[in-house]
Amino acid sequence: MKKIEIKGCDETFFVDVLDCGLPVIIWKNEHVKGYYLTLSVKYGSLDTDFYLGNKGYHVSQGLAHYLEHLNFHEPDGSDAQDFYAKNGSDVNAFTTFDYTSYEVYGVDYLPENLHHLLDFVLTPSFTSESVLEEQNIIIEENKMDFDNPSNLLYYGTFQSLFKTDRHQFFITGSKEDILKIRKEDLDLVYQAYYHPENMFLVVTGNVNPYEVVTIAKENLAKKTFLEFQHPKRKERREPAKVVTPYKEITANVEVERIRMAIKIPRKNFREKDDYKLRLMLTLLLQSNFGPTSPLYEELLENELILSLGCEKSILHDYVLLFLNAETKYPNELILKLEAALKHLKVDEKTITRKIHSAIANMVLSYDDITEVNMNIQEQLMHYGHILDCQKEVFESICLRDMKDVLKDYSCKEMCVVVLKQKK
Repeated sequence: MKKIEIKGCDETFFVDVLDCGLPVIIWKNEHVKGYYLTLSVKYGSLDTDFYLGNKGYHVSQGLAHYLEHLNFHEPDGSDAQDFYAKNGSDVNAFTTFDYTSYEVYGVDYLPENLHHLLDFVLTPSFTSESVLEEQNIIIEENKMDFDNPSNLLYYGTFQSLFKTDRHQFFITGSKEDILKIRKEDLDLVYQAYYHPENMFLVVTGNVNPYEVVTIAKENLAKKTFLEFQHPKRKERREPAKVVTPYKEITANVEVERIRMAIKIPRKNFREKDDYKLRLMLTLLLQSNFGPTSPLYEELLENELILSLGCEKSILHDYVLLFLNAETKYPNELILKLEAALKHLKVDEKTITRKIHSAIANMVLSYDDITEVNMNIQEQLMHYGHILDCQKEVFESICLRDMKDVLKDYSCKEMCVVVLKQKK
């Protein structure tokens, strides 16, 4: 078993790769009673078009989420939730654009809970009947997703940004998508993606790393897996221009919301390290729009905002920057934010303070076994490995780096989505 020391945080991760190809990452925290298990597969809602060897396949949007639901079915007709409820533990799952994760939180019964997690995820037992039975449940869940104002704003922004990129489509798919899904599609995807070499197990909490690895080895040694087919997602070429610069959506909201987004080609930035660029973009946004920024205080004082947040993403070929706000005066606020986005500023004092704050938050995050687990999952998906030098990367950022990012930045391709009250 390999140990990875997280520099500057006095934390150690234990990493092993089992004979079947499953990576296992463990972080021990003796200050808590419980533990958090996640078994994730690198298959998400974006994987609707893929290649197995030279042959291409297409499946419906929402299939990854559909498969997540069906995997809870047990061979005896029960549900995985029944097993965990008896042990006083919680089980759940979630599907993202890029991966699906099955999660268990418990205090006792670690061997039983881990064995069962590996069993129910890696032993599919869905039938044509169960596929049809689950359909109505998923359609009802999907209906709630489509009625959710936050989802309408979130996906509405992606639909304004993208022409071909599949981030614009709901993870759950539409009702029409769901009705197209058949057992043959689910079997195809399960056999192609649900393989230990395409998955990872992350365990955080008060556990013995060697016990965890022993349990996983014992369980998986009893299972037989076909050779991994290495499916490859079909990538789409996304144009640089935004699709819809301005859009209004009506929804059941008490206060109107706006979401502004900027689309910048990743190749425009001279910083080649994605992690460092993500950190610098966060610092840039927080310096200009965060709660301690002069603009935030001005907008709050003039009652132009009830809330204001900022975020960033690097999705394949594009860097995306977002501003989210609740406001009674969307038109006035949009003008203010557009002007601010065109004249971003950085100064050494603010950047230094933000870096110190970010490092402190990173260290404090190790108080939460769920947050650490989620951070590991994101690192494995984004970078393919655990980042052990986050503090060093933060400390390496200087004002010159930030000014370089500003030189590379452009708000030429911008879109605005307004979520308005239904009358």
